[in-house]
Amino acid sequence: MFPNVRIGSRLAIAFAIVLVLSIVSTAYAIIAARDNARATELMMAQPLSKERLVSDWYVMVFAAVGRTALIARSTDDTLSATFAGTVSEGVKRSTALIKQIEPLLTSDEEKAMMKSIQALRATFQVAKEQVMASKKAGDPAATEQLFNSTFTPSAAAYERGIQDMLALQRKAIDDTALSIDKANTRTIELLLVLGTLAVLTGAVCAFLITRSITVPLKAAVAVAGTVASGDLTTQFGPASRDEIGDLMRALHAMNDSLTRVVSEVQSGTNAIAIGSTE
Repeated sequence: MFPNVRIGSRLAIAFAIVLVLSIVSTAYAIIAARDNARATELMMAQPLSKERLVSDWYVMVFAAVGRTALIARSTDDTLSATFAGTVSEGVKRSTALIKQIEPLLTSDEEKAMMKSIQALRATFQVAKEQVMASKKAGDPAATEQLFNSTFTPSAAAYERGIQDMLALQRKAIDDTALSIDKANTRTIELLLVLGTLAVLTGAVCAFLITRSITVPLKAAVAVAGTVASGDLTTQFGPASRDEIGDLMRALHAMNDSLTRVVSEVQSGTNAIAIGSTE
């Protein structure tokens, strides 16, 4: 292919190949960086936000369970009234957190889990109110019995449900982080491959183009040296269509011209010699 392509075109083709590979590498790096940024943004917008909200919800439930246990087992009958405002505020804040979490739930698993947790919450609230009412009524035995048989199991189930939701959100965060890490690894590997390919392609193109120029150029220099030494018997083969081919055709024409000149001089000399003999 090379002998039929001009030297300028060869260089342009080689540079174009290397530049195309460089552009592909750069474009892929930009796209990968954008995708990773988008994945990170999604992780911050949904799984991480849900994880924080659910974590706050669990803290409030844990505190509510602790307050109820303190009120139920304390001998101070005034604790119910003391913590009444705190208990009411805790319920309101938990409800507000649930309303914030619900719009963020996207999978069927999350929605089903939230539905189950709300059912557990309702059972927990009823059991808590029964314990508080029994405590206000001044019946320690009934309060203890309700606390152990009703409130404690419902509180444990409620906490477990929230912990399961929290674990689900943390798993989603871990999966997203792992996906981002794998994408980064793939991007680095592909960029290394493209970079290596660009270097190898540039090296091969440089070698082939250099060889395609220097080898015929050395042949042209050898022909010029042969002509300069007075040897006009050089046999010229078919010349290529590049600049070296133009040079070889010019040398061929020069060789033919010198051959004609020498032939004419030789004919003139022979004529003079014959004339002088006569």
